[in-house]
Amino acid sequence: MTPGVARRTWPRVLAWALALPMLLPALWLASALGVPQPEVWPHLVDQVLPLALRNTLSLLMLLSVFALVPGVGFAWASARYEWPGRRFFDWALVLPMALPGYVVAFVYVGLADYGGPLQTMWRALGGAPASFPELRSVPGAAAVLALVLYPYVYLIVRAAFLRQGSAAMDAARSLGHGPLAAFFRAALPMARPAWVAGLTLVLLEALADFGAVSILGVDTLTTAIYKTWFGLYSLTAAAQLAFGMVGLVALVLVLERVARGRARHAGPQLMAPPRRPLRGWRGWSLTLAAAATVGLGFVVPLLQLGAWSWSMRGSLPEVGEAAWNTACLAAMAAALVLAVAMAFAWLGRRSGGDRAVHAAGFTAGLGYAVPGTVLAVGAMWMLVAAERAVPWLSGLALSSSLVAVLMALSVRFFRVGHEATESAFQALRPSLLESARLLGVPPLQRLRRVVLPLLRPGLVAAVLLVLVETVKELPATLMLRPFGWDTLAVKIYSHTTEGLWAQAAWPALWLCAVGLLPVWWLVRQQR
Repeated sequence: MTPGVARRTWPRVLAWALALPMLLPALWLASALGVPQPEVWPHLVDQVLPLALRNTLSLLMLLSVFALVPGVGFAWASARYEWPGRRFFDWALVLPMALPGYVVAFVYVGLADYGGPLQTMWRALGGAPASFPELRSVPGAAAVLALVLYPYVYLIVRAAFLRQGSAAMDAARSLGHGPLAAFFRAALPMARPAWVAGLTLVLLEALADFGAVSILGVDTLTTAIYKTWFGLYSLTAAAQLAFGMVGLVALVLVLERVARGRARHAGPQLMAPPRRPLRGWRGWSLTLAAAATVGLGFVVPLLQLGAWSWSMRGSLPEVGEAAWNTACLAAMAAALVLAVAMAFAWLGRRSGGDRAVHAAGFTAGLGYAVPGTVLAVGAMWMLVAAERAVPWLSGLALSSSLVAVLMALSVRFFRVGHEATESAFQALRPSLLESARLLGVPPLQRLRRVVLPLLRPGLVAAVLLVLVETVKELPATLMLRPFGWDTLAVKIYSHTTEGLWAQAAWPALWLCAVGLLPVWWLVRQQR
């Protein structure tokens, strides 16, 4: 092998060696297909899967509408019109992203209980208790999830609308189309890659959701996997069901690619046209709609959590140990993800942007599309198989330690850290490093004075995003944690399963405070 070929080969080999462990928890599930479970599958096929599959598909269809309408609508209003409070709502509409779906779900379940303020007001106005809208339903779950997931669509589509310019809309108007028809015939098709990408993120998050649908009593494929493992005590059947879930996720990704096709409708970077002022009732109606959306998705849940915590101020639940466990787990996961992400970024630079190295990094990030319940089952199934195959590993009890949790979380959120790290390394232009070298700056000083200052913003963003995602993750931590080892998310779930809304409010407030960090960072980036 010539030296040139060797220099090109070893980064590829090392990159795929790093990518393989990221794929194993999901791929290893296929090994469960050869283990028959005749005592479990008849029950699953008759009693569990029909309802879970029907609820999952219904949830995804309703959520598509509930998230697209406000996401695309507010993105268009923010990009093209001037209305009262527009500057404030440009970033305030992102705030619901700070709250985990399961927190918003238990807040509204508590508010809508028979003794809660909503039903009490309903009865006071003469409404019959039986006619009160049922929140514990598929439409209720879709509405709650839409409140916290529509910002994915809003952020991506708003950026696309700002890049479009006004030529297409002007052409449509010159052909006799009104503002609404021009929007649907010109602006919306041009932004198709953006809103399809945002909707895909929403649907993947909904597929991965466990806490919100559990609290709202909606059986989906995610809850079916959990009940198969912990209710029917069959890890094998749970692994087989999880492998089918991987296929459903792959189908969503394929449909997203087909929906976008080869088109590049967003066009080149153009200057956004001046915003048209909306005065009178039109402008204030838009302001009221934005205020209601932010209020329902962020302000009301936060105020209710504060009110419940205040009512428990004399006997707040102890969260110190859970907070410490959460911080330690998040720090370990962030450090692991950052180390692997930096290795991929370094290999990419050393290989000169080799496509095989890039493909390995992309493949390693596919775990972000896999639900936490699936990765939890995959990690456990793989570690149990390893302990059976290698006797001395059984003494380490890897499957009942934090190793399994870290494995699942690292695979789940590697893409988040990798993209931020990759962006940071793009700032290291060779010309800057070469200039420092020509000026006689020693290597250590180049690292301290040039490399680290350029990398620091991106690396901080990577750590911040992985920390927050890890803190909010519920299913993988709940299913894999050692016995008695609770995090804030697990504490919240434990209280809500018993209907103790006030007790769950205090740890939820801590979790929401952490969730505000990436939103603050996003707002800074927008400004």
